[in-house]
Amino acid sequence: MSVDKATSFGALTDHFGILTAAMKLVASSKVPRAQNRADAQDENEDIAASAYSGNSAGEIYEISCTYALKSGSLDLSTLFVGELIAGTVAESLAVATANGAWPQITVSGFIGLETITAPTGKTNKFTLPAITVNGVKQAQTMGFTVTTGKLTGSSITFNCSMAEQLDGVGEPAAHGVSGGTGELTAEFVRIETAPAWALAAVLTAAEFLAEVTQVPGADEGQAAWHTASGAASFILPRLAS
Repeated sequence: MSVDKATSFGALTDHFGILTAAMKLVASSKVPRAQNRADAQDENEDIAASAYSGNSAGEIYEISCTYALKSGSLDLSTLFVGELIAGTVAESLAVATANGAWPQITVSGFIGLETITAPTGKTNKFTLPAITVNGVKQAQTMGFTVTTGKLTGSSITFNCSMAEQLDGVGEPAAHGVSGGTGELTAEFVRIETAPAWALAAVLTAAEFLAEVTQVPGADEGQAAWHTASGAASFILPRLAS
């Protein structure tokens, strides 16, 4: 029996609306958010009654999409974390590159929320740095430079936190987003000289408040090329209205 692949095999949904001609959507999910259960016990400590709360209307879903950048380039400053449109929040956005794969962009968050009230003079979006990712099968420098060693992989992750206000019966009444942060990691192989890296100006600018940069460590396997990894963290500014 043949099936329609457009509807039952490989049919994916761009929940976040960021797909471009240079990208391919390679994975997506939409799962109803689980509810909380409260039990009432009788004199024998048996369950006499139960109630569920947190998503009784079935409107809130946890969503995720993974995009492959197959060609061209992508400026990460054109993307955001936070409330992308009314009802949709991207809580995290991660970009990974490797010497054996095209760049992968993974976004996760929620859909089915109410319109979120923003602070005065601000939006509910957090600005990402102007880092260019190219659509090629290559480990890429994203917000840093490499002075010694060879880069074998890198990833950069942007996050914000979503807060929730419940009503008297435990149902969501309001949401908010805050605390935008970023983390960067890079993997290297040592060839004669220990790997070294440094953050680029785009991540040391005042608006991104780079906090911690970890010097690459060392993993010295037997009869194997030595490898190393480094990490950095920084703060994301909230976009003004």
